[in-house]
Amino acid sequence: MKFDNLCKMLELPSDVVTEMGQYRTASRTVVDDGIWQQLRRRECWGQAIAEMEKRIGEDMNGFCILAELLECACRVYADYQRIGIEDTVFIQTMKFCTRFINEHKKVYGDFAFRWAWWFPRQLALQEFRIGELEFEFVDAEDRQISIHIPSDANLDPQSVKQSFAEYRAFLHRFYPDWESVAWNCESWLLSPALKQLLPKTSNIILFQELFEVESVDYDSMAVLDWVYPGEKCEFADLSEQTSLQKKMKKFLLDGKKVGWAKGKVINTF
Repeated sequence: MKFDNLCKMLELPSDVVTEMGQYRTASRTVVDDGIWQQLRRRECWGQAIAEMEKRIGEDMNGFCILAELLECACRVYADYQRIGIEDTVFIQTMKFCTRFINEHKKVYGDFAFRWAWWFPRQLALQEFRIGELEFEFVDAEDRQISIHIPSDANLDPQSVKQSFAEYRAFLHRFYPDWESVAWNCESWLLSPALKQLLPKTSNIILFQELFEVESVDYDSMAVLDWVYPGEKCEFADLSEQTSLQKKMKKFLLDGKKVGWAKGKVINTF
């Protein structure tokens, strides 16, 4: 896979591609064999990214490290081909960076990439986007499959169930040793408090019905980053552009909490 072809496949903004091109022309890669090996091992991800940032130096918008990581993604494409995983999965999985770059533009008014710390999951073939959802192998002491919900995901029940079914088939075909592992999700979208803010017919509430909530951290305020992106202000000054924003703002001003919940999939269909 060539770098320019990957950028086209991921539909990266032309301004971003131009800046990465300037970096690649002016600088030699900072990824040596040591960093490459670290990027492939979960316990070394943070160390690898930190060392890359140190070697790169000033990188105001994050496009220098993005260029380095996309070069790594070009190498990872060979792993996809060797395993037999379809190009569509590769593209949708790696497009997470495009999504975050465009969202930064929407919220802050300029393009930037602030998620280099997340990219090793894709480079180590630990996370794949299948349909509407992202699924991550967490090969730690508590082995599990972690479900992530992209901001552009359609949470219509049928779409979610289709993603579950496609991922089950994916596991059976490529990673059968993970078929019996539990599927978990940590998100504000699983908070029981949302039942007080949304109708029973809401896709979010219907999504919750697919999980058994195991714990809730009501002190977490991370929900604000997702419902009110880019807003760092008092509750009274939060936006009211959507019905959920309006209801959640009043909910918070009344002293109630949404929190962050963890749950396990009841049935993977």
